[in-house]
Amino acid sequence: MERKISPDAKHAGLILNFSYGLHTRWNVLLKAPLIHNEVKPYNDPGGLTKGKKITKQGDLEVGLKFSLPSSSEWNSCFTAWQSLGTAERDDSLLLHTGYADFNSRLYYELHYAKSEKWTIGSTLGFNKRNKDNSDEVHAGLITSIQLAKRLFIDGRFDLMYSLENRSKKPIYYELGLYHNNARLLSASGTFRYQRENGMNIIAGYQLPIRGQYIFNAPLINVGFTLKFNTANKVESTDTSSN
Repeated sequence: MERKISPDAKHAGLILNFSYGLHTRWNVLLKAPLIHNEVKPYNDPGGLTKGKKITKQGDLEVGLKFSLPSSSEWNSCFTAWQSLGTAERDDSLLLHTGYADFNSRLYYELHYAKSEKWTIGSTLGFNKRNKDNSDEVHAGLITSIQLAKRLFIDGRFDLMYSLENRSKKPIYYELGLYHNNARLLSASGTFRYQRENGMNIIAGYQLPIRGQYIFNAPLINVGFTLKFNTANKVESTDTSSN
């Protein structure tokens, strides 16, 4: 069954991504989202439902990345994420800001670069959910093409497949983005401008192709990344919104 979220519900987010290099192969990661949900008044079987706006924190996540030995053309890594379950659950209109289920994720990434002008990669991951939410398998294809001296376009296809291995059933009239048993195939493209000071300015979109309990319009992403060295260790921040 393919089902998309109501067009009367709007969603936006500001996400801070932080990475700190402990070693040449180890990085500590942090992801801190702020989520905005808004729904207009609408009619349901019980009558007119009032509109509502919510702006609260999403699921704060901490992670650890381990880079495997690489060659001049190939590189790969493992990344583990742990949710701290800080999202807010909205029991009235179900405009949740996350799952708040303390889920754990593990990803493997493999990248190939023949030159700096073109790279391709793939990801494979598993999301272990809690609170009776179904586990998920994630997969993706990634590519990056240099268009000009400092301008790149990054593209990717992403698949999220629910194993539907828990008894919790989705509520069909939910307006939010965080559904149990969600499945999503999406494509995204991002323009990235690389400045001399190490900053990347990004602007792009994510387009849903098909699935169940998914958003019905493209997600627009804008933001920047910044990398700098401190005592020979690499730090980076990534601030983006959608």
